[in-house]
Amino acid sequence: MLKDQGAQEYAANQTREEARHVTAFAKYIKARWGRPVECGPVLKDLLVEIIHAPEVYKKIIGMQMLVEGLAMGAFATIFNETNDPLARKLTQLVMTDEAFHHKFGKIWADRTIPHLTPAEHETIEMWAAHCFQTLLFNLVAPTQNVSLYAEFGLDPDRVIAEMGELVNDETRRDEMKEATNIFRVLVKTLVNAGIITDRTKAFYATYVDIDELKGEGDKMVGDDIAEQGIKYLQEINFKDRAKQVLIAAE
Repeated sequence: MLKDQGAQEYAANQTREEARHVTAFAKYIKARWGRPVECGPVLKDLLVEIIHAPEVYKKIIGMQMLVEGLAMGAFATIFNETNDPLARKLTQLVMTDEAFHHKFGKIWADRTIPHLTPAEHETIEMWAAHCFQTLLFNLVAPTQNVSLYAEFGLDPDRVIAEMGELVNDETRRDEMKEATNIFRVLVKTLVNAGIITDRTKAFYATYVDIDELKGEGDKMVGDDIAEQGIKYLQEINFKDRAKQVLIAAE
């Protein structure tokens, strides 16, 4: 679908990198706990919709902004909270790729959003809001983990009912004050891309301060973590080259 050859090459490269991420996380989970669980129904449905969508904007906003935004928030949380040094390094190295994937969406938005017709902008904005709402209310909902409850002797219906009493708009607002909260990262991504206007601002403002996000600038959560990872990789990748230069000079 992409007309620009550089964008085509980039998309092909991202496919390769995503395969590397899946392999790395699958091996890590297998070594620690056994077989990885399947993708949750809601996220799986969104991914399938993105894959089959004939519209380029659904692929780029859906993957580069929404899914990669989720990933950057989730990986930043793991990096900051885990006590496992392997998980910490794994998420950081994956984030060195994900940060560029996320930025590709921003580059597309900078070049595309300002030139949309009002009708096109509304279509994109409403679809993004729909995806955000679906993810917010379902991505980490107990209904997405029913298959796990039986393993621990838990009644799925009871878990879902009691979690429903604990999680509400107030708890969501409190959680979204954290910089690494995945949904806060999603909203900031859409704000920085110029997708959110007065048409949908009130919806997002129910959970997060839009003006505060604007004041934070373009820097995204996880960028610093990814930058440290890139420096680590440069030390590895250029170490042998430095030796070769030294030998050649001698």
